[in-house]
Amino acid sequence: MKKSYFVKSLVVLGLLTSVAVANDIEMNDDDGKDMEIRSSVQIGEKASEADEVKAAKISVGEVITILKAKFSGTITKIELENEDGNLIYEGEVFQKDGKAIDIVIDAGSGKILTSSVDKPDHEEEDENEKDEEKEDE
Repeated sequence: MKKSYFVKSLVVLGLLTSVAVANDIEMNDDDGKDMEIRSSVQIGEKASEADEVKAAKISVGEVITILKAKFSGTITKIELENEDGNLIYEGEVFQKDGKAIDIVIDAGSGKILTSSVDKPDHEEEDENEKDEEKEDE
């Protein structure tokens, strides 16, 4: 019986760790440093999706216009997100050269807060393996 709880605890811990790592990766710059994202629209971290939509001062249509003016390629993602109480749009543009660019836009002003080239999944896996090897040493 105790073994069963131990295994379940490890699974839950693993899932929580993966969620935390995924959030860290999204908000790191190309050098792996944490970025400070500060939006002009502050909202409670537990706000409902409806409250977030109401609080956003620009629409998805305006975000599309901003992205098209600044980046060439196909817009593959636009999501309204609440990052630690900062209301932002996260966008992704896939360019003809095969690069994907992740963009964070202020949901209040429409200002591009950050953009970075998204690494292919296999490159991120290689970096994670290198980090794990360093920890084992």
